[in-house]
Amino acid sequence: MEACGCGEDQIPWMLAKFGFLGMAILVLGGLVVMILAGWLLAWAVSLFRRWRHPPVTFEEPSQGSLDGFTWRTGEPR
Repeated sequence: MEACGCGEDQIPWMLAKFGFLGMAILVLGGLVVMILAGWLLAWAVSLFRRWRHPPVTFEEPSQGSLDGFTWRTGEPR
């Protein structure tokens, strides 16, 4: 059996030691670890960006263009 150097020569040994279910658990566990590492990295980048560039808050003007406007209930005179 020719191995490509990417660890495929280890697969029969690992299958014999851990079994099919054990190998599936190892592979799925590795995927879960990689997903959690991605979430952690995204969270860290988000915190760094928020610290580096805080969100800009806009103050609302105290006097709007329609302040004091009310509807009239009766007919205009």
